[in-house]
Amino acid sequence: MVGLAYLVYRHREDQKTVRARRAAFFNDCRTVLDDPKLALDVFGYPTITGTYEGEPIRADVVVDGMALRKLPSLWLRVTLQAPVATGSAVDIMMRPSGAEFFSPFDTLSERLDTPANWPERAVIRCDDPANIPPPESIQPHVDILDEAKAKELLITPKGVRIVWQADEAQRGDYLLLRQARFEVVQFDRERFVDLVRRCIAVRHALETGATKEMLREAAA
Repeated sequence: MVGLAYLVYRHREDQKTVRARRAAFFNDCRTVLDDPKLALDVFGYPTITGTYEGEPIRADVVVDGMALRKLPSLWLRVTLQAPVATGSAVDIMMRPSGAEFFSPFDTLSERLDTPANWPERAVIRCDDPANIPPPESIQPHVDILDEAKAKELLITPKGVRIVWQADEAQRGDYLLLRQARFEVVQFDRERFVDLVRRCIAVRHALETGATKEMLREAAA
């Protein structure tokens, strides 16, 4: 009985340690946002909300073990939650596997051709091809998808999101124990700032593009 009680105690202490590590993910990023608020899900993974230069930002963490023949990934989703000048959702996904449960990609009905100067393995889907933003407004911002850890750029009328691979599960633990253990403890502050700024830049670019289009129509 003493041995069983000790095992239960150790398990609980290990779980506390794991949850504390998960909760620390945004520790270096909290001061990036004004009025930051942190919440934890049932597994201890954090969501942070706040504003950056007046823009509402939400960032959360998703564990993905759905893809076959791949180690689980820890995805960071950085979302600008504000109206965007687009009449259609546009999702630009790198190397889609069909198992991206963290994304609306597979729910969008229309596939678009990938422009020649965009990342080679990018796949584009939307829900209304007639109302997509001008590709030239988006093109300067898709370069983030050339980076190996970038997964998705999502643009909808309600916001802009970038999905980034924060970590990949340690191979040994996963192959032997089927447990997704990640080495990253705190996400890099400078990278977080970059992702936030990129989301904001996409929104501003589409606002500018929409204004120019309105001016052209008015002058016609």
